[in-house]
Amino acid sequence: MQDRPDAPELLAALAHWLHEDLRPTLPRERRFEALVAANACAILAREWMTDGPGAPDRAQQRELARAIRAGECDDRWDDVLERVREEVRSKLAVAHPGYDAFADDGNGDKET
Repeated sequence: MQDRPDAPELLAALAHWLHEDLRPTLPRERRFEALVAANACAILAREWMTDGPGAPDRAQQRELARAIRAGECDDRWDDVLERVREEVRSKLAVAHPGYDAFADDGNGDKET
């Protein structure tokens, strides 16, 4: 295993190259494909960096979903809602950094 650059750094560098260097040189009809590839690499790099300690536990997420479907969480809805919101915040931090600037009051209004 290499020390540096590590996998997330390589993916981030590839994302940058695809977006900044390659995409502008491509024919217009191919630029979107390069943008998609760059975004995918950037997402993978961020996801790789967040899969360490403190990352959402997939088994716990599945168990919570099962419990919600079964009605086992109906009496503690506020706690469940906060946990789901926190997991969504974590996913957005990977998929689209910056969305944490939006209010989390359930109606989609942006914070002022």
